[in-house]
Amino acid sequence: MRLELNRRSSVPLYRQLAGELREQIVSGALAEGYRLPPERELAVRLEVNRTTVLQAYQQLKDEGLIASKVGKGTFVLPKDPSGPAVAGESASSRQAQVRANLTTISSIPVSSSSSSSSLTAFAPSRGSIAISVQGQADATRRGASPESAEPTVIRPPWSVLFSDYSNRFTYHDIASAERAQQSSNTVIDFATGSPNPADIPDDLLRRVSLEAFASHEFDGQPESPIEGFPELRELLADHMRTRGVHCRARNVMVLSGSEQGIDLIVRAFVNPGDCVLVEQSTFFPALQSFRSADARIIGVPMDGHGMRTDLLEGYCARFRPKLIYTVPTFQNPTGTVMPLNRRRELIEVARRYQCLIVEDDAYGELWYGPAEETEADDASGFAFGTVLGHVQEDMHEPAEDEALSRRRPVPLAGMENEGYVMYLSTFSKTVTSGLRTGWIVADPHVIGRLAALRRMVDQHTSTSSQRICLELLKEGRIAEHVRALVVSYRRRRDTTVAALRRYASDGMDWIVPEGGYYIWVSLPEGVRSLDVLAACRAQGVTFMPGGVFDVDEMDDSHLRLNFVRPDAVDIERGIRAICGIIREALR
Repeated sequence: MRLELNRRSSVPLYRQLAGELREQIVSGALAEGYRLPPERELAVRLEVNRTTVLQAYQQLKDEGLIASKVGKGTFVLPKDPSGPAVAGESASSRQAQVRANLTTISSIPVSSSSSSSSLTAFAPSRGSIAISVQGQADATRRGASPESAEPTVIRPPWSVLFSDYSNRFTYHDIASAERAQQSSNTVIDFATGSPNPADIPDDLLRRVSLEAFASHEFDGQPESPIEGFPELRELLADHMRTRGVHCRARNVMVLSGSEQGIDLIVRAFVNPGDCVLVEQSTFFPALQSFRSADARIIGVPMDGHGMRTDLLEGYCARFRPKLIYTVPTFQNPTGTVMPLNRRRELIEVARRYQCLIVEDDAYGELWYGPAEETEADDASGFAFGTVLGHVQEDMHEPAEDEALSRRRPVPLAGMENEGYVMYLSTFSKTVTSGLRTGWIVADPHVIGRLAALRRMVDQHTSTSSQRICLELLKEGRIAEHVRALVVSYRRRRDTTVAALRRYASDGMDWIVPEGGYYIWVSLPEGVRSLDVLAACRAQGVTFMPGGVFDVDEMDDSHLRLNFVRPDAVDIERGIRAICGIIREALR
């Protein structure tokens, strides 16, 4: 058994140790019944405190991977199809305790013997409530009559009143990032996960909107069926066939953004305690949806080609997941692309273990191809080209566009026809984020169930948005628009990577994406992304720290750059500022 801990990493040693052991257990390197070293012995071998080993072992026990027997040691447990129970106190039991504390507080008598008396009671447990009772005494002391005294205001006990559902959310640094973005007109925004508004031609949306609203079909704004207008569903099915996904209109439902699709899928399939497998770093609103359902979220390790499907068999055997959520094409946040052999392996494993795949394909249309100039070995160690500094200004010829289209990855939904894949996409990344229109492609049984659940949410997607999308899909307008975006975004990608190569410090690595929005940057050892972000905001530059996307919320050694959001003229200045702050942190 070989274990390696990075003492300079911001990830606690016990989490590193738990992760190393978990990977070896689920991969089969540590077989069922394997006796792990005693805590004291392993602590000596690793030169760590015994508490570190105890915490790591406890985490693995909570996950049902190992167990200890008094006098015999700690062993790797056999696979349990039913899945282990989740250890720890539930949110409901914590709230019950708080309610009990409130009852105790409210039963304390308030003495009226002293004109200056006040009562302050504190609930000692987590989620404590402080109640201050002040009344007539204060009013009398101020010389006011009891009748004129202001009534005591006792605020609602929010921590008790909020539901378990909402309390399971974790609130990241998004709000402060948005405040930084809005604080100045000169901010260089690499953080926001949406396109630059300037990239959306006003004349396109204006012309399309006028045509949509002037059409006979729009008269009186008839209500849409909950699954969407039939004509739009037909056009979306035709559009999916150009991506290699053969489906019919009955397989398609129009959504108010693809995030709504994730929420509906969670409502339809996930029970409290069900396991969901995701990439270790992934789209954080999806994590929030899974947490809201009290799911057990397990992160599968990644490399430069996305999820490591060679480990997936072990993870499925151990955790028996209900869902596998993946962004296989231009992954958010890493920009990686899952190769064909891994896509096949993912589908085969899902079939064997009878679990469903949620394929999130928000960026699949934005395919730029490899960088024009590459090195044999990318600095990041991944199989992606790195721009050497030359920024391409010319559009690809039509023949080259056709070649790129042939190389574009086929969605997972186009590689199986048994219903295991539920495919999500959106117009938000290619038209405008304000349109809030997406779609799901799935088995008709799934579409029917999601439609039934949706009646409790919003009935149907906005008729105005649907009519606009109808006009965009007609006569290839959206395809023409996307081709123009690809030219612009390819240029910005190359500009961003060229700036990184020019200004990056030793120890900085990155993945050059072949499409999508994002460049995933690894920081030098000892540099924390949150520290860099705080300093960058002071200079009017924002990005997203890696911890936002990490399943364990512990990643402080990466940052995500959205290279399509800033104006092209600001990219180099923004990268220079980020790299300068990282260089200062290394001194």
